This record gives sequence, structure tokens and C-alpha cells, in this order.
Amino acid sequence: MKNLLYKLIISDVTDHCYKNCLNYFSNTSTILDVGIGNGAMMKNHHSLIKSKDLRITGIDINKSYIRHCDHLIRNYQLENYIKIYHEPVETYEPPRKEFFDFILFSMSFMLFNNQQLVLDQVKNWLKPGGEIVFFQTMFKERSRLIEFIKPKLKYVTTINFGKVTYEKAFFALIKEKKLSVSEDRLIRKEWFKGEYRMIAMSLEKEKGESEEYTV
Repeated sequence: MKNLLYKLIISDVTDHCYKNCLNYFSNTSTILDVGIGNGAMMKNHHSLIKSKDLRITGIDINKSYIRHCDHLIRNYQLENYIKIYHEPVETYEPPRKEFFDFILFSMSFMLFNNQQLVLDQVKNWLKPGGEIVFFQTMFKERSRLIEFIKPKLKYVTTINFGKVTYEKAFFALIKEKKLSVSEDRLIRKEWFKGEYRMIAMSLEKEKGESEEYTV
């Protein structure tokens, strides 16, 4: 039932997310998908994952989603491309630090109570030059109606949609965590002046660190 509701309610935004993000990732990239969900994206994008030779590690705290992911991985012969783990990001440990080219929050960043802690943790897992990619609904103006409705949707749908993400607060957090924007792509405008955005960020260089150059 949860997978059916997931498909009916957010399959559209999921497809927008992975269509843009998978194309954005460079070939042979290693990716951590934080909150991979039920893996529905594999149906439409399994060929792209294979053609780009991506290596995706997916983590999620929902056991039914993980089971569904496992079924799709076997169904589309993605065993060499996608590995999944039933584990929260707060306790997950990659094989080593600086392991991933990209860390993807696919509509999952708004679910975390302590976003600062999560960012501090995942930053250590990026390879030099790696990026954190956020796909989420963003609001520029405060909406008390959305703030009231969004948390209560989980009681109707069983799906947690998290808290409302406001542009000003989001970018203030990004600045605090010393991340710089390398891509900010408007995907689609939504109800109540919301926007689907794909935002990629890299670590800011420390003082004294400069780009290599040739003379």
C-alpha cells in the first residue's frame, strides 16, 4: 500500500529529479543517494544508469522501500550498478572518506531535523571536486498554509513530506557550511509559488588554497 501511494503521489517529481540529476552526473561517477525511496526511478532510467556506468549507493530507513528497490535491481539487472542499505545517513559509514563524486538528496533533505549535522557528516565523504546535489521544492515567500498542511500529509498518505524549505534559510545554511553553488536549475514551478529546483554545491576552498594553473 505504501509503495502504491508513493507511486501515485510523488512519481512525477521523482521522475523529474532523476531525469535531471542522472544526466548531470558525469560518466563512471560514484553516487550516494540519501533517501533512495522505493527505487521507482529504475523503471525509466535503468538504461541511462548502465550507459553512464554509474555506481549508486542507496540508503533509506524504510524497509518496504528497500525491499522494493531490491526487486527492481534484480528485475533490471542493476546488481553491478546499485547497492542498497537499510540505514539512516546519521549512522551510515562509506568504505572510506572522500569516496563519492556526488551525494544526492532527492527530496530528502527537508526530512532531517538536524540538517547541519547531516551536512557536516556527508561533506567528509566527497572526493576532491565532488558535489552535493539537492533536488527539492523551494519557496521564496513564507506560506503559513503550506507550513500547516505539509506535516499533516503523512497521516493521510503515510508518506513524510518533511518541513517547508525556504530559499533564504536554505542558502544561509549553505553559506554557513562553506558550500558554493555550481548549478541552480529551475525545473518547474509548483502550487503556492513553490519551485522544483536542482542545486549542486561544492566545498569552498580554504584560505590560501588556489586552483592549479599553467603558464
